[in-house]
Amino acid sequence: MVCLLVSVTVLHLVTLAMLLISTLEKSWWVWADSEITDLWYNCFHDNSSDTWLCAATSESDWLQSVQALMVLSVVFSSISFLVFMMQLFTLSTGGLFYFTGLCQGFAGFTDFAACLIFTFHRKEILDGSRDQSRGHFGYCFILAWICVPLLLLSGALYAHLRKKQ
Repeated sequence: MVCLLVSVTVLHLVTLAMLLISTLEKSWWVWADSEITDLWYNCFHDNSSDTWLCAATSESDWLQSVQALMVLSVVFSSISFLVFMMQLFTLSTGGLFYFTGLCQGFAGFTDFAACLIFTFHRKEILDGSRDQSRGHFGYCFILAWICVPLLLLSGALYAHLRKKQ
């Protein structure tokens, strides 16, 4: 039982870290080696000074919905972890971690919705005037997609996890 608790906790912390990285890091779309775009900034690499110059992304309704859903996913996963820690000490023996599983499931569904919106509306999000064939999805976008099944799996595990002595 202790091994299961530790593994579920590690899974939760790993997915939370992956969510934070995918939400805050600068690589949702890569135009070239010298230009990247994320949910918050468009960045260009300046070869003369060897630094990244970043400007705020152009606001669109689709981008704002992806931003909001990714932030909600991080919030739901964080709340889920805090509630799990509280329930470990306050839940009666034999109790189930339903609320923790529900919050983690919501985190998975909001992450899923954000990834779907970015996938299907990237032309509107990334300025429709640019040639999309010269770019590709970045590692943060892939991390966000990897988080979806992990969040849903941990939510299901929490819902079936029973507190024992």
